[in-house]
Amino acid sequence: MRRRQFLPLPGAAAAQTGLPSWPDPEANETVPYRTGGLTHGPELGRPAATGMRVWLRTAKPAPFKIVYSETLPLREEMPGTSGETRAETDNTGTVDLSGLKPNTRYYYGVVIDGRLIDTRAEPRGEFPHFRTLPDEASCPDPKYNPAGRFNLKFSVGCCADQHPEPERGGQYEDAPAFGTMFRRHGHDLSFHLMNGDFVYEELRDGTMAGLRNNFKLYWERGRNLSNLHRHVPVLFTYDDHEISSEDGPGEIGLKKGAWLGRDTGLSAWYEYAGWANPAGPLRGRLHFGKARVEAGGNILEDPAADFSSLDPRRVSTVLVAPESQNAGVYRFAEVAGRNRLRVEPSFTADETCAYSIGTYHFYDWKVGNCHFFALDVRGQSNRYTPARANDPSRTILGKAQVDWLIEGVRKTDAQFVFLVSPVSWVIYHTNFHVRKAPPAPGERSPKEDGFTGAVVERERLLKTFEALDKQVIIFTGDLHNSYSIQIAPNVWEFMVGPLNSAAHPLSTAGYPPKGGWFDSEGRTVKIKWLASWPDEVSYRRLHPTIYGVCQINNVYKSGKQTGRGLHWVAYDAPQAVMQFYDGYSGELLYAEGISTIDSRKS
Repeated sequence: MRRRQFLPLPGAAAAQTGLPSWPDPEANETVPYRTGGLTHGPELGRPAATGMRVWLRTAKPAPFKIVYSETLPLREEMPGTSGETRAETDNTGTVDLSGLKPNTRYYYGVVIDGRLIDTRAEPRGEFPHFRTLPDEASCPDPKYNPAGRFNLKFSVGCCADQHPEPERGGQYEDAPAFGTMFRRHGHDLSFHLMNGDFVYEELRDGTMAGLRNNFKLYWERGRNLSNLHRHVPVLFTYDDHEISSEDGPGEIGLKKGAWLGRDTGLSAWYEYAGWANPAGPLRGRLHFGKARVEAGGNILEDPAADFSSLDPRRVSTVLVAPESQNAGVYRFAEVAGRNRLRVEPSFTADETCAYSIGTYHFYDWKVGNCHFFALDVRGQSNRYTPARANDPSRTILGKAQVDWLIEGVRKTDAQFVFLVSPVSWVIYHTNFHVRKAPPAPGERSPKEDGFTGAVVERERLLKTFEALDKQVIIFTGDLHNSYSIQIAPNVWEFMVGPLNSAAHPLSTAGYPPKGGWFDSEGRTVKIKWLASWPDEVSYRRLHPTIYGVCQINNVYKSGKQTGRGLHWVAYDAPQAVMQFYDGYSGELLYAEGISTIDSRKS
């Protein structure tokens, strides 16, 4: 039987050289049974040096146990971590494995009703396993690596539509990029960044059940995706397709629109995707209820609610459901009593209406000399209005998130700052891909939902990044294309995608050059590379797939003058190497090397 090779990070145990399947077909082992009520998963998230989160879904609420070991075979009676799936979260559940060894591979299994489930993707495939993140002790060398640096590798991509392609007679294609990532890099990757548009609208019918069914469809139909993430932990950002809204829920006073579905969409998203993320500093609980309101008043009264423990710092905007006479986006003013909220503006009609209280969904985490900031670009955004792109009031992130981000990048001691932003910063995202003809010269699209639609906020942030003595790398998405763009000597934008969605042509990106200088709302940037698709090629017919792998080189191996073993030598100027790959073939399309020396002032 063919065995995949494990390519260890520096510091991995020498014994980790092969990945056996289990049970061994030549051994007399008992084969675990296949279902046991498990409908989805297991999947991995929230990676750490000493921990890992495991998610799964069952057909009905059930207790379960995750057993794990550095060696095979696994047994039902092994020690493990217990959890349960709950009806209120659509029979999903998570457990957090803790006390693990850093930079170590673990096999893991699901035990339900006292029996070990066979969770392999194929009958003779690999038994699910993961590797914990490295830490400062992974590459020990007090002389040449006193700070305990280590190398890191992760993947990134956006836009993973699974719609059956009409050009293929309605046949579904199993997202080949996820399969290629696993075959080519799966045993190297510390985690994968799913940068928005994880699901697209297929089974949604306006109900919570429809939202959940859409996520379930993607996890169960996307076999390549599910297999990758039962071996490689994932972290998510959400974009418009997860919540069916491109913009608006942060703009006070807006009336009926898709933005009013934000919190319902996010409630399902946390059950099926957001569970994988660290909790952000201002994340609170999504709250749903029904309240009595009066025309001319600004009090929302819900007899069934208790607002006394509500933390105003964790509240974004209050949304009143679209079927209501008072439907719209409201500012949270204050808690006016145990079951009373004061909001702005005032209501226009007497009624009992459904409402939701939103919160903040941005978060960050740090691995070695890399600090990651995952942005929420939809929850607090204004409605896009291209004619007001330079209006100081226009925002993508909202004040709370902007303040958090500026403080975080200024205070971090990391040498590399990564922003995970589902929308673009300097490339436009117009609606020309849905037009029957290219735009006329000088014609402006009514859609620009990235940072080109909030230029004052963008420039404030970019100037903050330029002043740092570190490299700032922004991963973006939403637009179905791939770009490598140098915004400043120490600021980069890498748009990576689409993972499985149809391509967008050049007009949708605002007609940037196929390499060269480009004016983005008054800021001149350098486009180093792009995956270009011209307008005359219908984006519905063209089906590319591109993923990215970023490798952080902090140390290298060097022989010792005497004795056995190797030195781990730290680079004086570490590098980030960004690579774009073809999702079908795994062919390297483009690579960019970024050194910390480029951000030094002298």
